Amino acid sequence: MPSTVGNQTTFQKTYTVHTGTDIHAMFNDMPVSTIQGISYSVTRQKAPIYTMGAVDLRAIARSKRGIAGSLIFTTFDRHALHDFMAGSTFAAKPGSLESSRANPLSATDQTNDIAGHIADSTLGGGEGVGDVSITQNIANRSIGSIISRPMYADQLLPFDVTLSSANEYGKGSVMRIIGLEILNEGSGMSIDDTSNEIQMTYLARLVLPWVEFNNVVDSVYNLDPDVD
Repeated sequence: MPSTVGNQTTFQKTYTVHTGTDIHAMFNDMPVSTIQGISYSVTRQKAPIYTMGAVDLRAIARSKRGIAGSLIFTTFDRHALHDFMAGSTFAAKPGSLESSRANPLSATDQTNDIAGHIADSTLGGGEGVGDVSITQNIANRSIGSIISRPMYADQLLPFDVTLSSANEYGKGSVMRIIGLEILNEGSGMSIDDTSNEIQMTYLARLVLPWVEFNNVVDSVYNLDPDVD
């Protein structure tokens, strides 16, 4: 009779590993399938303390900690984070490039009518639709900001990254990077490249290391006290 996954062997009860093909990435609650790799580093400032009369240090002072890393994505027929950026918003300044029709993610955004009015005025199209002036539109909308879609990845507001993994033994693991802020992005292409990549660097507030999926305590990963 063939064995099943439920009949664990001695090998399944030992340490198991997870490869990149086992791992899925979630940015907030959205799966991101274009990611190729992610790395992080945790650094801390520590300094030796010396006093007169001794060649050896007396103590070690512990100071600030920083978390940073990089992201690598595959570029297909659109920006690697196109869908994630299209579902995100931030407060743009009226008249800025991001709030105009030059932003492909805001060009069809119905919540951003004032951006179209500003663009029309810039192009000599008058003061807007329905004889409503640009100044009045701005006053009616907000106190000087427009809800717009990000045009660059660095305009994304902080988000969480969840990496979950499950291998063929049925073993699972999960880790999280909390409060990720993208700093830089860059890409390049060549006639010799069969695929295009985009790289980004980031800062983060917290890293929750890999733990076994069966041993995950909800209270550890649930950082929102209002959510059960």
